[in-house]
Amino acid sequence: MKKERHGYEIHHLFSSGLGRVWHAGISQVYALLKRLEAAEKVSSIVEMQDNRPAKHIYSITPKGRDAFLHWVNAPLERIRDLRLEFIAKLFLMRELKLPGIDELIRKQIHIFQEQLRDIKQKDAISADEFDHLVFRFRIAQIETVISWLRDCEQNFDH
Repeated sequence: MKKERHGYEIHHLFSSGLGRVWHAGISQVYALLKRLEAAEKVSSIVEMQDNRPAKHIYSITPKGRDAFLHWVNAPLERIRDLRLEFIAKLFLMRELKLPGIDELIRKQIHIFQEQLRDIKQKDAISADEFDHLVFRFRIAQIETVISWLRDCEQNFDH
């Protein structure tokens, strides 16, 4: 969204910024760019080079921009999606200097607080000891995630 880039530049941006949590090989990046172009979310032009293969320069389309902004601002429902997807959203919002990081984090905390309330209610009415073990695990997991999200609030506080 900042500027037009060729595939290797896009791969390098993600590898250098998100490489600790999300690995995508160069072939995966090019395959994704082809799918995005087929879906009219990016467009490309071919740039000829002396003594080198031609390269495709990609730019985001209005349709792609709308889809990206919708995705990046939407909180997630499942904890397992935080490790990759939510961290990617935080990275991209920060990298692109997009507004709304604080709002996304607040929405995410709210979703998990609701889930925590529901699980605590189920735990309180269950008579099965195994259910209690499962509920306590989920409760600890959600409480840890909420604590981490509160740390995110502090780190992204403007």
